[in-house]
Amino acid sequence: MGEKSVLDPALRPMVTAALAQPVLLGEWPQPLRKQWFADRKAQMLVELAFVLKLGFGLAIVAFLTDWLIVRDLAWTALAVRVGTIGPLTVVGLWAARSGRVAIANIATTVALSIFGAVAMWVAAHGTPADIARYSMAIVVTMLAALFVLPMSIAHKLRVALVFFLASSLAAFFPEPIPPELLIHHFAAGAIAGIGGLLLAIRNWHMESRSFLLSLQLRFDREDLEQSNAMLRELSESDPLTGLPNRRSLERVFEDEYIDRSAGSTALLMVDVDHFKHFNDRFGHQIGDSCLVEVARELERCIEHHGGHIARFGGEEFIAILHEQGGRDAEAIAEEMREAVASLSIETGQRKPCAVNISIGMARGRGGQSMGQLIARADEALYRAKQNGRNRVEVAYAAMDELVG
Repeated sequence: MGEKSVLDPALRPMVTAALAQPVLLGEWPQPLRKQWFADRKAQMLVELAFVLKLGFGLAIVAFLTDWLIVRDLAWTALAVRVGTIGPLTVVGLWAARSGRVAIANIATTVALSIFGAVAMWVAAHGTPADIARYSMAIVVTMLAALFVLPMSIAHKLRVALVFFLASSLAAFFPEPIPPELLIHHFAAGAIAGIGGLLLAIRNWHMESRSFLLSLQLRFDREDLEQSNAMLRELSESDPLTGLPNRRSLERVFEDEYIDRSAGSTALLMVDVDHFKHFNDRFGHQIGDSCLVEVARELERCIEHHGGHIARFGGEEFIAILHEQGGRDAEAIAEEMREAVASLSIETGQRKPCAVNISIGMARGRGGQSMGQLIARADEALYRAKQNGRNRVEVAYAAMDELVG
């Protein structure tokens, strides 16, 4: 069936109701019927194409029975079957390939009815025993058709009526068959038709329940996928700032940075200067607001240059980006420092407060892990703090940079 699209949530109560109270397809709400046909259409057309091919094959094979029982009419019957059922089979197959279910259904119904009518016409020229055999074969054909045709119950009922009417009318040409055999044919046909429809209804209930359960399973799976996505988002994001957390950034690093061959990767460790003093002075609520504003400004700067940023923990942030196409990570770090320094943090006092950040930066090419870059950037951050804070320090070159 291929990849399924997301289901309309409005179908959920319809599915629940249909499972609780089994009804025929015609009694389903329109959206549910539409979903049924959308899911079943491709398979239905494949099955109809198979039935058409099988029916045409049986129409040709029936020549052998005609030859053995009513030899004089065998070639005539074959010509009629091939001349009528053949074109209908072609039309039906074309309709099946074109997705025209209604035309394929009509072609199948007419072809089946012609098959039954020709069989009864041939039987009318034979002995009473021959008529009884053909009549039974016609009834069995109708019973099999009601069971295997990929149609709704209403369509199958129409098929049974048209098929039985056609074969019954043929019993009167060239002359009516004996009354007792005609009654036998009607009785057997009625019993087979009723039995076939009951089997079709039973099969429908099983098939529809399977379909409804599959929809329910898809709803459950979509709910589970949404829950997993939400949990994944929660597990990979910082609840305070909304930034990704370190785990998320590590995944991004593995996917986009570790095997990078063109240009170098820059990792920046960012720390809010004197944040403990800020927190103690203004309180944790103001401190949290400060971190949110700093995170928003850092995110704006780093995403503008195609990088990624995450909250590392406490008042620390971590960013990674590619250095290529004239993009200088040290200049971007300075831009980040200046952007944060320009913030005015509302503290509830008369004047807003400014905050500064220190940044340690390390460069690497392909072969270095994120942990190695963090260790070097952390060492540079320590030097930035030792040298007075509110500055950017670059880690000493690694061996791969010196070689490169």
